[in-house]
Amino acid sequence: MKKISLMRAMIFLISISLNFSQNTYADTHPENTYTMSDIIASTDLSQADNIEKILSSEELKRDLRAFARSLTQGDIVKQSLFNRIALLSLRDELDHINETVTQSNLGVEFIHYQLFHQTRLALKNKTRTQPAFADDTQGLQGLITHQFERLSDEEFVQMSLALGWSVPNAESYVVNVYKQLQGKRLLSQSDMMNIAVNTHLYHVLNRVIPVANKVIKQEQDRRFIIQPDVLITLENDIELSATIVRRRGQKMPNTTALQFTIYADEKAHIKTAMHAAAHGYIGMVANSRGKRSSSNAIVPWEHEGEDAAALIHWITKQQWSNKNVVMYGGSYNGFTQWATAKHMPKGLKAMAPYVAANLITGLPYENNIALTGNFQWPLYATNNKTLDNSVYNDWQRTNAVISELYTSGRPMVDIDDIANRPSPWLQKWLAHPEDDAFYQRMVPHQEEYKAVDIPVLTITGYFEGGQISALNYLNEHYKYNDQANHALLIGPYNHWSAQNKPRSHHGNYKLDPVALEKDTEEVVFAWFDHLLKGAKKPTLVQSKVNYQVMGANEWRFADSLRELNQHTVSFYIQKNTPNKMQTYSLGRVVPLRSQQYIEQVIDLADRSEQRNLAPRQVIGSRIDKQGGIQIETDVFEQDMELTGAITGYFDIEVNKHDVDIGFNYYEVTRNGEVFHLNNYRSRASYADDMGSRRLLTPHKKRRVPIVNARFTSKLIEKGSQLVLVLNVNKNMDAQVNLGTGKSVNHEDISQAGEPLTLKWYLSSQINLPLKPWVKSE
Repeated sequence: MKKISLMRAMIFLISISLNFSQNTYADTHPENTYTMSDIIASTDLSQADNIEKILSSEELKRDLRAFARSLTQGDIVKQSLFNRIALLSLRDELDHINETVTQSNLGVEFIHYQLFHQTRLALKNKTRTQPAFADDTQGLQGLITHQFERLSDEEFVQMSLALGWSVPNAESYVVNVYKQLQGKRLLSQSDMMNIAVNTHLYHVLNRVIPVANKVIKQEQDRRFIIQPDVLITLENDIELSATIVRRRGQKMPNTTALQFTIYADEKAHIKTAMHAAAHGYIGMVANSRGKRSSSNAIVPWEHEGEDAAALIHWITKQQWSNKNVVMYGGSYNGFTQWATAKHMPKGLKAMAPYVAANLITGLPYENNIALTGNFQWPLYATNNKTLDNSVYNDWQRTNAVISELYTSGRPMVDIDDIANRPSPWLQKWLAHPEDDAFYQRMVPHQEEYKAVDIPVLTITGYFEGGQISALNYLNEHYKYNDQANHALLIGPYNHWSAQNKPRSHHGNYKLDPVALEKDTEEVVFAWFDHLLKGAKKPTLVQSKVNYQVMGANEWRFADSLRELNQHTVSFYIQKNTPNKMQTYSLGRVVPLRSQQYIEQVIDLADRSEQRNLAPRQVIGSRIDKQGGIQIETDVFEQDMELTGAITGYFDIEVNKHDVDIGFNYYEVTRNGEVFHLNNYRSRASYADDMGSRRLLTPHKKRRVPIVNARFTSKLIEKGSQLVLVLNVNKNMDAQVNLGTGKSVNHEDISQAGEPLTLKWYLSSQINLPLKPWVKSE
């Protein structure tokens, strides 16, 4: 299912029950075009009854089956597993689905398709006439019940998690696909794939999930003691709702595995807590104050640490508790662990934050730049006692809001006004554009990290939007506590796949087979078992830094990030000889003339262009410079390992008081394939200190350090080269810094003034984390 850029930003903080991933690629045959279905083209999609007519249209179903059957095996094989399984299902090829699942070691991830076809096959093979599948649930219910009865508790939980899809969310998603494409008369193969895969997925889920949920409810009650909503009253009349799950027959006090979250969803909490119980823990998911049964006001972020610490104290007093608590979970639930660690409650023995969020180092801010993605999150999280799913139902409208903010040049504080949805929480965060006491009260700050003396396992990814915040916690922990027991697991994952078991592709990049071995919660429970029960270390957590080298199909291990960062090569911007295609390159020679520079002139009021946007796909055929300055290394004469983050500094000069700079970072292979490694953006006035703004002096050279660049690891094969495209960060994904020196959140396009003149001095030093590749023994 193809995701638009907003969705990639949105999933940074949202845990949703409908787990989609990027999975459509460029057309296999770009010349192939398809006519838009008449029923989609002519239907008013704002009416629920009309949507039902589309989804129940037998003609559309026949057209989609015909499309799937028209594809060659080559077309299908080139698709992601997500698409491939859906296409095989449309072709009614159960044997090929089973074969693909087995070969890919996917377990039960696509069990909804398998159950759908197994039931149809069973009904088809019966001698007596059967009613249509749509009207008959008995066979499906019997099939699911029979499968569940044979499973262990852990296998049952894995099956129930795999069947944890939301039918309403699937419907909402496919309707948005229709809206996105409705205006097209002719569709590309990729467009048609998007319609076919997502429409069919909805049909399968609509048949399977309601029946599966009934069986799952019966089976989970047989295996576990489930308390779905326990209201816990703490001091100062703070109330928290919690879901608690214990294994039936468990008599001895036990360790509690706790997630603390603002994402109130009772059904999801039961499954999360069941998984912990299946691993031999007491499973518990507690909600932030004000959520579910809590009568308090909802306050995101600010009180999570003190509330979770008090909750842990309450847990240790319960008769079923052995006084030990471990915490785990991702995104916002990773933040709540660090918030708890600020208070270090006595019962907390370990924590495993993955893709841990932070307002000032993730969203809405990245290196002090306010991002537009996910601006509606506070409404989603605080509009009601659970979650307001309506907030994200219309991608097109949300994209239009972000587009208008950029093209109109209105200040960042107007974004909720443009959306016509007042957001007081967003406005509060926009009033704090630097790392001040407001944020420092939420999580450990400086010397407070010394008290964090429990084992910590951080998990994140190279393609993870919030990697900066996850690694910032780790770096600060080691900076202020040289005895920290803190491990990192990192690989080619995005925000969703870092928290779960990855699928075969990220965008159009096919992950190495060993990268697919990570199943986050299984790794985390194995790590807890190692710490508390003396079990062996998880295979993927053998050292302090555990990383997957893309392109090498290897996991590697190091004692520290500092050790990895010692292997850097310093490069400088070099002026090439006239006969070279590129005017400038990255070379090892220190420039003798430190006053030489490359100049860019950029009209910040011109919103017909965008600069420093990350490309939509990982792999492409060319570099889109977007008006930037391309600098590149020489071709490498041997295989190299690129592991770590870019460091160094830029010597710059501008004619204004501030500037947001950035770059896109690529590998270009010997055959011309372009691999996008990551994107960087930073506000020059905060590069020295995220908590204190130091404006630039117009027309005066300033050394600006490269801070919080993203970590990656890849085998750079002989014949390849690395490329940076330096630019001003000016695009719809973030606010535009006009350089007035005033609050950027309040800057208006009318203040743009004269065009920005930016000089990149050749004395800039760019340290690339490179070393010769050494094969593992």
